[in-house]
Amino acid sequence: MKFRYVIWDFDGTLFDTYPAMIQAFERGLADFGVSVPRARIAALMANTLAICLETLCREYSLEPEALDERVSYYHQQTTMDQEPPFPGAMQVCERLVAAGGQNFLFTHRSRDSMLRFMDHYHMAPLFADCLSVEDGYPRKPDPAGFIALIEKHHLLREQGLAVGDRTLDILAGQGAGVRTCLFNAVPDAEVQPDYVIQTFAELETILGVVDL
Repeated sequence: MKFRYVIWDFDGTLFDTYPAMIQAFERGLADFGVSVPRARIAALMANTLAICLETLCREYSLEPEALDERVSYYHQQTTMDQEPPFPGAMQVCERLVAAGGQNFLFTHRSRDSMLRFMDHYHMAPLFADCLSVEDGYPRKPDPAGFIALIEKHHLLREQGLAVGDRTLDILAGQGAGVRTCLFNAVPDAEVQPDYVIQTFAELETILGVVDL
């Protein structure tokens, strides 16, 4: 194998959670008589949820706490079956483990939320370690969470690949000294990942775990 471990992002990479989040924003905004195109919400979310919330509140003169409450209310009505793993995500994790590799995760989600998803889709056994925002590391693009995983598990940087769907994931991987892979997105002109993929079948080829 070319890589012995992967450090994954959660939302928008392992799990297809953005459509439900976008819908929650649409419904929350509608409560204040505001309509925003889905593409606009998605573009703002490509940065962070906090930036999305702050920008929309500034543009439409809304109170951040009030919009956040409505968005959270609607998102809590979403079931985990409406936010599944991306096609092929579980398979590539399984094949990496079967080949002797390891999966790791660093997410801005709470640990409870992360574990509920992992347990629901029976993915927890595929991960050697998972860090959440509650572990106290700075949010990406700061590489501290990635570095913590690397040092804790005595991993070699040249054997690692960081996979995410946003520029901040790529910056965190680069800052930690591992190679990077951007999933389902267009690279930033100033931040170039080592790989760009649209499907996890492509990632299997990169990892060298095809047909294992």
